[in-house]
Amino acid sequence: MANNKPVGVAYSDPALSAFYLNAPVTKTASFSLGDSDNYVVCNGSAANVSVTLPSGSDYIGRTVTLKNLSATYTVISASSNVKPLTTGTAGTAILAATAGKWATLVCEDGTNWVIMAAG
Repeated sequence: MANNKPVGVAYSDPALSAFYLNAPVTKTASFSLGDSDNYVVCNGSAANVSVTLPSGSDYIGRTVTLKNLSATYTVISASSNVKPLTTGTAGTAILAATAGKWATLVCEDGTNWVIMAAG
């Protein structure tokens, strides 16, 4: 198809940027997940990193992978909207305070995010 574009290419249309994979970004403090953030490396330097995950019907099916580099601070959601691997009950926990922990989240219904894979 002539309109296909390779993964990793920067796009000027912000409405489409969530559908393409971009280079990882690093966060050292609490943040709101941006439309172009597909991979986020969290490295809390003074406190837990709190992520504000987007909500709304435009985000259903969106995937993001988070990685924690801190052995001291956790990565949590700013809202109780993350369902862990082992239960369907939403909470705030995403990643433990263990360097190298990672999780891939998928927006389930426009409100909740489900951890689909983790290590």
